[in-house]
Amino acid sequence: MSKSKQVVSVIIPNHNRNIEPIIDSLVATKYPGIDVNIVNWGMERSYQRNAAIGESFGDMLLILDSDQTISPGLIKECVDLINQGYSCVYIPEIIIAKSFFGKIRAFERSFLDGTHVDVPRFVKKSSCPRFDESMSGPEDADWGQRIKGLRAVSKNVLYHHDDISFFEYCRKKAYYTKSMKNYMSKWPKDPCINFKYRCWTVFTEKGKWKRLLRHPILTLGVCFLLAVRGIIFYVNK
Repeated sequence: MSKSKQVVSVIIPNHNRNIEPIIDSLVATKYPGIDVNIVNWGMERSYQRNAAIGESFGDMLLILDSDQTISPGLIKECVDLINQGYSCVYIPEIIIAKSFFGKIRAFERSFLDGTHVDVPRFVKKSSCPRFDESMSGPEDADWGQRIKGLRAVSKNVLYHHDDISFFEYCRKKAYYTKSMKNYMSKWPKDPCINFKYRCWTVFTEKGKWKRLLRHPILTLGVCFLLAVRGIIFYVNK
């Protein structure tokens, strides 16, 4: 593969956040071919991501949010996986939060890596669809569904600095739920909208149930979150 094919365009839709941490983490990778595309137009993130994708010139794309940072070896590992024939890469996400509510969310997120609930973050540009701008929330899952080809899961991680309150979390989920009817009509057979898969299988498959037993309090917290999201969906559907 030619040198020009090794350029990675990093897509960052911003909403007036301090993005120095994410820039610092990109610099720390010491990867020589990074094209950073930051869009801060005050639009929904799907619109801003699509604009940045259109302007990017890398052969590979890393889709990030402005409150995320990456581990030093992530980009090189993802590039290597794409060069091995994968079209996209799931990246394990670690939620950084000091609050107990944040720790519950981080515990839940640790079960989702590479599952149907997860969404790729690194993709070969020729395999990258555009985001559906009619959705807010489920657009990530919809975008991931439309990526063709083989998928890998990286060993290196990204960090999500998102210690929001319980009430802010509920507000965001209520907003995102408004697009779920559209998503479910497009992907009626998606396992992530299947109750058994989303609330049981994803937490118990491949021996993951053992972690639930080791952390009973956090497990109860995850059960509470699942119930809250179910109520929010029912009320706002």
